[in-house]
Amino acid sequence: MDGDQILRLLGEREAAGRAEMLRLEQEAARIAGLIEGCRQEMERLAVTREVLSGLVTGPAEPVVAAPDPNPDGVFAGQLLTVLAEAGRPVRCREVVAALGEDPAVARHGERVRHRLKKLVTAGRVSEVEPGLFTLAGDSGRSAG
Repeated sequence: MDGDQILRLLGEREAAGRAEMLRLEQEAARIAGLIEGCRQEMERLAVTREVLSGLVTGPAEPVVAAPDPNPDGVFAGQLLTVLAEAGRPVRCREVVAALGEDPAVARHGERVRHRLKKLVTAGRVSEVEPGLFTLAGDSGRSAG
């Protein structure tokens, strides 16, 4: 085998390796999208369950929710990032907009408000006045 043949074979293997790497990266991105969609669906169902359980009067048994497999999940991390980047107390609709969702859609606002309230309970976020959220420890900053 001469040098040209070796270089040609190496080039073919490199091209095949690149193609396989691209295919796997695309598959990983597809799977990550599916996981995020599943997380959003779980979040939506949790909000729905909470709202409906508040409407039901005198249930025979308390409603027991499945434990959140990732209580500080990706969505909570996104909310904390938005609050950190804002550097000031912000309204729920501002957080919704910063996440790239439409603040006029009620379910988007309710989902964000629900998670922010959970983060307040967990001590990671402060509600400096009704509907005005900031990172815990940043509550002294002005709203302007």
